Amino acid sequence: MNTLRYLFQSLKNRSTHHAAGEPVDAVAPTSAVIETAWQLGGQLPPLASEHLPAAVWFPGDQRAVRLGQGMDFESLRAYQPGEPSHLIDWRISARTPEPVVRVFREPAQRQCHIVLDTSDSMFFGTRRQLKITQALTVAHLLTAAALHQNLSVALHTPGLANRVPRHPATSRAALLNQLQEIGQWLAPPATPQPIDWTGFRGRMQGCLPEGQIVIVLSDFQTDFTEDASLMGWLPLAKKQRLMLLSVIDPAERLLPDMGTVTFMAQPPQRLDTH
Repeated sequence: MNTLRYLFQSLKNRSTHHAAGEPVDAVAPTSAVIETAWQLGGQLPPLASEHLPAAVWFPGDQRAVRLGQGMDFESLRAYQPGEPSHLIDWRISARTPEPVVRVFREPAQRQCHIVLDTSDSMFFGTRRQLKITQALTVAHLLTAAALHQNLSVALHTPGLANRVPRHPATSRAALLNQLQEIGQWLAPPATPQPIDWTGFRGRMQGCLPEGQIVIVLSDFQTDFTEDASLMGWLPLAKKQRLMLLSVIDPAERLLPDMGTVTFMAQPPQRLDTH
């Protein structure tokens, strides 16, 4: 944890120094910051430690390090009483004296899904960069770390409806192009669009194989308005390794404790300053 905090602080210090003549409200991080992020990515600790037990509803005596049965056929074994009947290979069992179960090997490569919040609250900043810029910088860092750890990476932008979703990739060049493309989509005069977080989570639950890594980069202000406890992420966390990384501007930490405040906006926004 200390190593992770040190690397994020190093990246933050570098990202606050803009090149001469560069607008401070630019959305995409500078090339120097991107280069630093990719260098530091190789120093991050494992995003998913293999020795950690898998989180399951009813764990047995022997816990697997990954969820799911895998996809690659490995061997056959005798059926054990109490196992689900759908695991039985009925064609082979018809030619043997006892039921037989197929054993599948765990997937050799896991996926890291990075979710980037592009709602309007992310386009705020008081320390020479916007929150969305910091989120993009961290996305570069995490992408580099995932590739260094032999993970395939998928980038999700639920707020960019016109962006075509991409399958998980392992090419550094392809992922760099995707991150640069996202920065171009968000550059002015682009207008941030509202995000249907409930629908997005439902789609993720339906399409992701179990045991993958999901990292969300957001200030969670929009999602917090719809779900104050953020418990909507719980079903996804039960089957995936979920990490919620909050992006906060220093000015937001210094808000006075005034209880619930209504800000003049279209529509008006309410914020709990406790």
